Amino acid sequence: MSGRAERARLAPAPPSRFVLPRRASGVLAPPERERALAHARALLERPTAPYFEDGPLDVVRGFVRERPGFELEEDEHANLLVRWRGSARAAPGEPALAFSAHLDHPAFHYEGRRLASLHGGVPARFLSGAALRFFAPGETEALATARIVRVRRAREEGPPQVELGDVRGKLREGSFGVFDLASGVIRGGRLQARVCDDLMGAAAILAALETLALAQHARPVLGIFTRAEETGFVGCLGLMRSGLLPQGAHVVGLECSPRRATARVGRGPVIRAGDKQSLFDAELTLGLEEAARALEQRVPAFRWQRALMDGGSCESTVYNHYGTRAAGVCLALGNYHNCGPRGRIAPEFVGWDDFEGLVGLLVEFARTHGGGDPRAKIEARLQRIWAREYNLLEVSSARMRRGVPR
Repeated sequence: MSGRAERARLAPAPPSRFVLPRRASGVLAPPERERALAHARALLERPTAPYFEDGPLDVVRGFVRERPGFELEEDEHANLLVRWRGSARAAPGEPALAFSAHLDHPAFHYEGRRLASLHGGVPARFLSGAALRFFAPGETEALATARIVRVRRAREEGPPQVELGDVRGKLREGSFGVFDLASGVIRGGRLQARVCDDLMGAAAILAALETLALAQHARPVLGIFTRAEETGFVGCLGLMRSGLLPQGAHVVGLECSPRRATARVGRGPVIRAGDKQSLFDAELTLGLEEAARALEQRVPAFRWQRALMDGGSCESTVYNHYGTRAAGVCLALGNYHNCGPRGRIAPEFVGWDDFEGLVGLLVEFARTHGGGDPRAKIEARLQRIWAREYNLLEVSSARMRRGVPR
């Protein structure tokens, strides 16, 4: 039987539904909403895995190829840097602003003999019985489907393995498997998808870059798209060694992070104070907060949150560790890494308004970045407080110090 005939026998993939919610927050204009949806759909429809990011990389390359004013650079690790040149010459010494996201998600590498290895963090208790769909690198038509029938104990070195059964089609070494879930379904104000983390961060960068380009934004803005984050920031570590990132750049790392009591789905993008390992750059974080407040004044329906997102670690920790100043913004994420209720694999989900708000926040921050020293703004605020309260402090301290020996 030919490969095409074998693929024809596969059960169809779960259906997707990419339709914008009728209700809009007003953060993005209607054409901007449509462009944001198109970027999200283009990325979500491309299967991905650590070391198999071919599909999303093609989407990013196509974005640059189809739009004037953008440049594409690539390091030896296939990390991509998209550069909007800006409509005016940058001031000498002005730091470049960069938004960063990764293009992989936990998934499986087929190793032959109906064995596959898991790359990325999904607890073993969720895996037994999970349905998988396998692809060749860069392809969107599946080679085979299978089900996990047994989870082997993790090896001392290397990723854990699973045994496959109920195989349809033809498994090939060099292919990769993803959970057999819909690419994306928008319903009731939420996006449910096989992969939100971190393709929705990447989609937000593309949407923000396009909005800035159409407005002929004056200053350069970069988009960084890294690989193999889910196996320990490997692509980002390669990026920092390659020299691709301009020296002195200011980075805002984008993520989809497990929701918290202080960061909920549907309450807006989250400005991250830090992650599980570190706190992020205070001045850049303050700049993001000021951009959020400015956007909130113009668009009262815009909502945003600030939280320490300690459910995991992200690439902003890597940037800061290597001396590149970095802050972080994320979408609060449900069913992190497809870990759903009752120990079953399920789609991840984010709030669609949160995503549109994230795009708006990135655009606002790009417009205000470099517009003043945040430390000077903190100093001015403290001085105003001092001037307002000084007399009360002096009068009360004179009373309280009457019995103090001189």
